[in-house]
Amino acid sequence: MIPFTPSLSSTISSPQGTYHYSFSRLGPYLSTISSDDQIRVLDPTTLSVITSTTSPSHPEGVTCLSCLDENDPNLLFTAGRDGTAKLWDLRQGMGRAVAVFRKNGDPILSLAVCKNRGLLAVGTELTGTAAEVVVWDLEGREKMSYVESHNDDVTQLAFHPSISSLLLSGSTDGLINIYNMTIPEEDDALHQVINHGSSIHHAGFLNDSTIYGLSHDESLSVYKLADPNDDVEEPRPVVFGDVRQKLGCDYAVEVLLRGRESAGTGILAVGSHSEGWIDLHSLNVDRTGTWALGGEDVVRLVGGHRGEVVRCLYLDDVNAVVFTGGEDGLVKAWRPSS
Repeated sequence: MIPFTPSLSSTISSPQGTYHYSFSRLGPYLSTISSDDQIRVLDPTTLSVITSTTSPSHPEGVTCLSCLDENDPNLLFTAGRDGTAKLWDLRQGMGRAVAVFRKNGDPILSLAVCKNRGLLAVGTELTGTAAEVVVWDLEGREKMSYVESHNDDVTQLAFHPSISSLLLSGSTDGLINIYNMTIPEEDDALHQVINHGSSIHHAGFLNDSTIYGLSHDESLSVYKLADPNDDVEEPRPVVFGDVRQKLGCDYAVEVLLRGRESAGTGILAVGSHSEGWIDLHSLNVDRTGTWALGGEDVVRLVGGHRGEVVRCLYLDDVNAVVFTGGEDGLVKAWRPSS
């Protein structure tokens, strides 16, 4: 086990009781959204606030955050329960969004941006009988909408890392859907439907051919992206089940993606209330060619967030720093103890 200890800790001047629930890289900076409905841009070397919104970003609550490009220090997207997605440009200050995307006002729970195709996708909360996935171009023109593929809240969205026509959605109905956005009819556009079996908390692409699903009941599975050739039989998923039993933790936070330069490996972050730590377990292919979870090189963030739940993490591989945000109102930066 490799211990990491906090090198920086900051309340970033947030009101008491505020918790942080999403990070996004923004060039040299780190952006975060919090339960006080604020967007803040932090200096990762000091955790001081460089800039923040001057009023609530989404009056009924901000829910999700994404940059257009991790290397671009200016453009940031958010969405919220007011039914809007917004584009913020730091060069014009954080007083007002420079673009607003809105369809029917249903609360938005998930968001993804594809720079290569200039697309923004959002997923909505179930309203009546519909939970919708809507895709716009960055000029605000609606390109497609999927209204029949999920029958509960759309909690996750992700564009394929290299095939620009593929979009993934995950829902509390237990399904992970893959859409081919070049096909106009919704039924025909469903490239693949995966039944995870329980409400999706996080889902995405580990690499070009692999999908992961992590449910709200802490069950993790890895799936193969379907081959468009109908004659090829899909392999069975790798089912890890409830990671609390497997890893001796109290809850799972999320799966961190290490990117194409790391061969599409992942890291599962899990936490303990009683002992206060956060552990980072590798999720990658072992010597037998099978996806495996855990191993000897577990990173432990010693002390965690004073026993409070950690909602979000960001891994800076280049500088060997892990950033965490918790329900104790703190943002922390962690480095190897040695």
